[in-house]
Amino acid sequence: MLVSPSTSAEPLPTIPISLETELVAYAKASKKPGHALVRIVGSVGRPAIERDLTPLRNKEVENGSASDRKIRENLDALKADLANLQASAPGLDVIGPLDMAGQYPSSRIMVLSSGLSTAAPVDMARLGWNFDRAAVADSVHRQGLLELSGKDVTFYGLGVTGGSVQPRLPSYARNLLEELWIAVCQMAGAAGCTIGKGAPSTAAPKAVLPVPTVPVPVAYTDAGGCPVWQRLDDAILFEANSAVLALHADEVLRPVVLSAERCAVGAGSVAVIGHIAATLGDPSDGSNLSGRRARAVADRLLHLGLSPKLLGAVEGRGSSEQVLPNLSSDGQFIEAAAQHNRRVEIFLNR
Repeated sequence: MLVSPSTSAEPLPTIPISLETELVAYAKASKKPGHALVRIVGSVGRPAIERDLTPLRNKEVENGSASDRKIRENLDALKADLANLQASAPGLDVIGPLDMAGQYPSSRIMVLSSGLSTAAPVDMARLGWNFDRAAVADSVHRQGLLELSGKDVTFYGLGVTGGSVQPRLPSYARNLLEELWIAVCQMAGAAGCTIGKGAPSTAAPKAVLPVPTVPVPVAYTDAGGCPVWQRLDDAILFEANSAVLALHADEVLRPVVLSAERCAVGAGSVAVIGHIAATLGDPSDGSNLSGRRARAVADRLLHLGLSPKLLGAVEGRGSSEQVLPNLSSDGQFIEAAAQHNRRVEIFLNR
């Protein structure tokens, strides 16, 4: 079973390489028609799409190179089915389609979704980022909304958003979503709940129905009061197209030093990563600017008292990790989105 809500807040659904390898093996092991049947559940209320990967010719199972070719054709058809999926209602609901998949006899369920649900009881727009994962999972269970007894569930792409509205999630938020859905899955009685390997799609979604935006905070602090991640907009730190720190930058950076000295453990625990907006010019120029800005922030942290042994990676990543796409499909520059992309991120790896 494949579960893919396929919304405008997620990348175009695709099959990761690790899952593709599993599906090919599944098809090769098939001995008769229907033994390699894959169902796709997209939205509640719509029937599942069925695609048999068994390599057949006139209802007989193919062998040898002909079998490999037919499996590839069937897999390509399955990918096309996925790519054409679109949510049937506004918002992002993961619980509904996952429960629908759990009602089929198949023991394996693969979920292709960011997991950034906006449907109760897992409404991330309302829960925020300091929620109790166990309490949310218990709420889903007590309401009888999800039954996965005996199923093995694998999640792919949790925390990876898409489209032009939902901001990209930092690593701590992606980790929280993984922990949340593993807790929900286990509470629903699944035999196994795991996070699949492989890079998710980065292609733009086809879906157009609106999904509520889930705000992403500019900093995250752990239960002990220690910062884990902080985002600093370039407008706070720098003049336009400059790597020279503004005079008031110390007001923002001094608390970082104090927190790092109080909370960080071990050498190389503070990483400084620079980012810039995408431009139509030479991307290497932008990467150089993001690197110089990261270096300027790191040098200032040292000047303000950060122990050199605590400073780890200092690098610029150009526009490779956009919060929101700031170039439209026809090449127009979107300043409102670009403001999200111009930033320096500080990670405290404890």
